[in-house]
Amino acid sequence: MRNRIILAAIIVTIAGLAFYVGLFKHLTPDHLGEIADSAGAFGPVIIVVLFTVLEPFAVPGAIFMLAASALYPFWLAFIVNWLGAIGAGMFGFAFARYFARDWVSGRMPERLRKWDKRLSNEGLRVVIIFRAMFFLNPASHWALGLSQVRAPRAALGTAIGFLPWIIAWSYFGERILSWFDTNSTGMIVGVGLAIAAAIAVSIVIRRRREAAADPTAAA
Repeated sequence: MRNRIILAAIIVTIAGLAFYVGLFKHLTPDHLGEIADSAGAFGPVIIVVLFTVLEPFAVPGAIFMLAASALYPFWLAFIVNWLGAIGAGMFGFAFARYFARDWVSGRMPERLRKWDKRLSNEGLRVVIIFRAMFFLNPASHWALGLSQVRAPRAALGTAIGFLPWIIAWSYFGERILSWFDTNSTGMIVGVGLAIAAAIAVSIVIRRRREAAADPTAAA
């Protein structure tokens, strides 16, 4: 009960601060970057804290990663993004395990439910693969929290599994923003469609692999 009260207090406090500074009204990388920049040395801390608390509840992680990548040199953007992503992953983990297990359980996608036994029984390697596959999908944080994985293993697997994504976002983030600023809407739409097509193909391939690995799913 004490853990639940503490977690609820953290959520309410951070959400209240975000509302007070107008973050929810203009939640964009540029606006977040302005807030962090005006905070000086505390800017990285602000991004990490907001990333940690807001991303598990469907605020896109890209907003925080793009803001950090545009504002800071690569090494600092990497640290901020990595800590924020790990924080978000483990905050969502804690929310599902200690605070709202029943509420979360009723909203879990079926494809993530199938991972429960593997996460619980097959060790760190599967946690790393799981995190690398689903990255900052909020439901994946919850799925890990609902599993029997111990918190230290979940944290280590999260840190390792997120690494490739964080390196890519931290290195290319500023370039992505610059590209969007200098290219036409038509080109952006075209790239968006290409990305959507690539995601659709990857989903189809993944589902076929899952069906092949689980004969009962195809029945």
